[in-house]
Amino acid sequence: MKATIITIGDELLGGETVDTNSAYIARRLGELGMAVAGTVSVADRVEEISAVLDRAARESDLVVVTGGLGPTEDDVTKQAVALATGRELEVDERMLKYLEERFRDDSGVRPGVLENLATLPRGSRALDNPVGAAAGLALAHMDTAIYVLPGVPREMEAIFEGTMAPELEGLTLREFRKTRLVRTAGLRESVIAERVRSVMPLQGVTVGYLPRTAGVDLRLTALAADRAGADSLLDQAILRITGPLGRHVFSTEGESLHRVVGRMLIERRMTIAVAESCTGGLVGHLLTEVAGISASLERDIVAYSNTAKAESLKIDEALILEHGAVSGEVAEAMACGVRQLAGTDLAVSTTGIAGPGGGTPEKPVGLVYIGLAWEGGSSVAKDVFRGTREIVKERAAGRALDMVRCHLLGEHEAWKR
Repeated sequence: MKATIITIGDELLGGETVDTNSAYIARRLGELGMAVAGTVSVADRVEEISAVLDRAARESDLVVVTGGLGPTEDDVTKQAVALATGRELEVDERMLKYLEERFRDDSGVRPGVLENLATLPRGSRALDNPVGAAAGLALAHMDTAIYVLPGVPREMEAIFEGTMAPELEGLTLREFRKTRLVRTAGLRESVIAERVRSVMPLQGVTVGYLPRTAGVDLRLTALAADRAGADSLLDQAILRITGPLGRHVFSTEGESLHRVVGRMLIERRMTIAVAESCTGGLVGHLLTEVAGISASLERDIVAYSNTAKAESLKIDEALILEHGAVSGEVAEAMACGVRQLAGTDLAVSTTGIAGPGGGTPEKPVGLVYIGLAWEGGSSVAKDVFRGTREIVKERAAGRALDMVRCHLLGEHEAWKR
């Protein structure tokens, strides 16, 4: 079955809001065995929405629309659906009664709002919204199934999973599509592609490469007759590619690096301290995104100035004067210093030149040193990252976390380049 996704809103076209809805819907439709022929973003204009919807209904078996279902003036999706399908708008009494009961004690609801929300194109079916006020709607037009969902992501997802997905699962599927995300760190895209080519292709599986700021993701997509067949193909493909990529694969389920590292620390009952300069607390921030990390993360010290490095981390000022704050010697001293102060199993540090200014021919913008200290040893990695200040910080934080990951795997020197 062929599907088209339409997202509605001036804010999408203006760039103020990132369209995450179409990505979510496309992924889920693929898992349900439907091929997405295209996605379209449309402004809040009745005639434009109507024209796009009419064309999509003629070309697709399924159309999913998100956005423009609220009670404000720019919420015109229902009018556009009515225009495209040649239907009148009318109040759905069941929906109105449901909304009146739900908001009976809410004095903030303006007169006419609930009636507006309960107004739907004639012959359409209201889809209850368990986490918001604006209901979705479903209808058939020219042998095409049309689902219209709210634009707020959590509301869209709630209706999709609660109502729409179960209904679509009942359809006869020609093929089942499933995607899995393999995440890597420490290798360039060209190197990864070369290694993967040596073990692929696998019939029924395609590989896409998605470079990130701090690594490269591999999107594996399998087509099979059913879910079990797609899962089997993906398992085979992952076994093939993880061999040549080795320790550079940190997740085969799309999990982020900081969550992988945080879980490893917690499961191993290892404690860690962090000392940051150029990353400004980013490493610690990422770790604190992991639930339960308080059992492992003892402290994160942001020592930005030379004075702070000397006072907070007990680094000899002569070492800083001799080698400079951005040096392997200082990075190593930062890691050893914060580990000694915190009494932790591990410590990691960052110091560098994030830019855009401050670089020299000897120490260019993007130069970063990362120190790692553990009981009985310490070491340093050096990198030069290209990009904006934000990108340098993100790549340095990712590199620091990956060094911790490799150390926890027992590969104490493997992360060196």
